[in-house]
Amino acid sequence: MLNKRYFSTLFLAVALGALSFGFTACDDDDPALPGTGIESAQWSAVNDADIDGDLLIYEFESPASWTASSTEDWCQVITTSGFKGLSSLRIKVDQNEGKLGRSADVKVQIAGYAEPCVLTIRQGDGVLEKGPGRFREVNQWTYDIMSEYYLWNDRIPELILDHSLDYDYFFNSILTGVAEFDDVNHDDGYWIDGTRAMFYSNLQSNYPLSRAAGETFNDAGLLLRASILGANDDDPCGFAVLWVTPGSAAESAGVRRGDFIDKVNNVAVTQSNYKTLGQQLLNGNVTVTLNDVTFNNGVATVTPRAEAVTISRKSYVDPAIYKSSILQTTNNKKIGYLLYMNFHMDYDTQLLEIFDQFKAQGIDELVVDLRYNNGGHVLSSTVLGTLVAGSAHQGEIYLRTTYNSKRTAAGEVGEYKIGEAANPEVAQGYDKIASAITSSLGLSRVYVIGTENTASASELFINGLRGMGITVNLIGTDTQGKNCGMEGWQKRMGNYSFVLYPITFYCENGQGFRDYGDGFAPDLYIDDSTIYPGEFGTMADLLSAAAIKWASTGVKPSEYSTQARGNASNMIALPSDETLDAPMTRRPGGSRTQIKNL
Repeated sequence: MLNKRYFSTLFLAVALGALSFGFTACDDDDPALPGTGIESAQWSAVNDADIDGDLLIYEFESPASWTASSTEDWCQVITTSGFKGLSSLRIKVDQNEGKLGRSADVKVQIAGYAEPCVLTIRQGDGVLEKGPGRFREVNQWTYDIMSEYYLWNDRIPELILDHSLDYDYFFNSILTGVAEFDDVNHDDGYWIDGTRAMFYSNLQSNYPLSRAAGETFNDAGLLLRASILGANDDDPCGFAVLWVTPGSAAESAGVRRGDFIDKVNNVAVTQSNYKTLGQQLLNGNVTVTLNDVTFNNGVATVTPRAEAVTISRKSYVDPAIYKSSILQTTNNKKIGYLLYMNFHMDYDTQLLEIFDQFKAQGIDELVVDLRYNNGGHVLSSTVLGTLVAGSAHQGEIYLRTTYNSKRTAAGEVGEYKIGEAANPEVAQGYDKIASAITSSLGLSRVYVIGTENTASASELFINGLRGMGITVNLIGTDTQGKNCGMEGWQKRMGNYSFVLYPITFYCENGQGFRDYGDGFAPDLYIDDSTIYPGEFGTMADLLSAAAIKWASTGVKPSEYSTQARGNASNMIALPSDETLDAPMTRRPGGSRTQIKNL
C-alpha cells in the first residue's frame, strides 16, 4: 500500500487554492461577478487519469471568454483559452512512472468572474478506481470507523486507498496497508510458521451471507476428520466423527463422536474420493455405515454397530453449549464438565442454569472444555469468569481494555468486573454478570482443555482468572494467542447489512498482563490430533481423561500415562480442505463487544 504524505499535500494545495485563489479580468471600477460563471461542465471535482497517460476532453458552457492553466508540467492544458459559448477543455496527462500517486489542479477562469473553476486531475499508480464502485458508501463508513477506532489507526491516513473496490477487498487493503509499516499490527492476525494466515479484524455481510454460533444452518451437523486407521495404505479409510451438533440431523440419526464412517451411499471411502464423499456427507441426505473402532497394539478393528442409516438434511440452531455433565470418580469426587463452543450471550441463561446444577450437586472440581472455542462475546466471558470465581472476587477486574493512542490520551479505558453488571459497552449494564454471583462456585482452581483453536474470549477467560490468583491448569496444546479484541458496528445499505469488527483494544487482566500473543503454553502438553476420538467428557477421550485424572487426584498425570492409550489408537489424518473444515471455521471468533447500529 502506498504512502499518502505526498498525495495529501497536493490535495491540501487544492483546498487552499480553491479557498484563496481569485482574480478578475475587470477593472477596479467594474466589480467582478460572483462565482465561477460555469453552470454546466462534463468534469467532476476530482477526475482520474490512466497511469499510462491519458487525453482528457471535457465540454462546458462558458458565459464569456476564458483561459485555463495547470499547476503541474505532467498535466498539460492543450486548449489554454477560448470564447463564449460551448467550449472544449483538452488536457494531456503524461505516463506516471513514479511509485506514488499524484494530482494537479487545472484552473479555468471566465472573464468578468471573481473565482476560477478548479478541477483536480488525479493519477494513481494503478490502484485507484479499479473496482466496480458499488460499495463506496460502505467503504467510506469502513474507512471512518477504522481511522477512529482501529488499534493501529495512526497509519491509516498515510494510505492511498481505492474506494471503488468491493467492500471486502477495500477492507483488506486497509489491513495490509497498515501491515506494510513494519508490521505494526502484528497482533491483528493468526500466524502459522511466520506467515499471517488471516487477520482477526473482519467485515461480515449477508452479501454474501455470514453466520455465527446460535444461528440456523441447514446440513448434517457434523465435524469430520478424514483418516486412515494405521500406517499402511490398505488400512481402513474413512471419516472419524469429531462432533455431532445437538439438534442436527446427524444426532437424530444416532451418529455420535467417535463413530467411523467408511461408506457413503454404499461407496467405500478411499484416499482418492474422500473429499467428494465428505462434502456429500456434510450436506446431508446420505446413507452411511456407522462403525465402532477398537485398537489392539496399534491395529484397528472396525465393527459395524448398526445397519446403514440415513442422515437427512434439516435446519438446526448451532448452540454455544454442546454438553454438560457431572462425573463421580472412584475416590468420591464430583467433577463438573462443560463443553463450551462459543461465548454467546443468547446462551448465558442456560450457562447460569448449568452452574446452578453444578452448585446443587456440590461439585468439587470443574473441567471447562474450550478446545474448539475460538471466542465470542466479552460479556459472556465475564459471566463465565464470575461463575467460577464467585463472591470472594466480586468487584475485582476480570478484563481491562486499552485502546489506541488517541483514545488512551482522551482517558478512555474499559473495565469488566466479577459480579458487576456495569461495563463499557452496555449503558444499562448486563444483569447476567450480577446474577452469576448467585450461581457461582467460588473455585480456587479450574481445569481448561485448550488447543490452537482456543482463542480470544477463551484466552481472556484463562488470563482473567489467573489475574485474580485463581489457578488455571491448562491441558492440550498452545492456544492461538489472540490478546486483543473487537468492537462491532453495523450498517445497512439497501437490502444488505454489514457488520464491521476491527481490532480496537488489548485485553489485560487485573494485574495488567496482556503479553500472550504467542498463546498460552499448556501445563500438560497433549496433542491428540492423530489420536482416535472418544466421547467428550469421558475417559474414552484423551484430553478429557487427562483433565479428569488430574482433577480427581490433584496430581498432574505424567506424559507417559496420558499417551499410553494414544500409542495404541493412532490414526493418520488425510489432508483437509475448506469444505471439510467449514463446520469449525464458520463461527466468527474474537473477544467481541456489542454491535453499534449506524
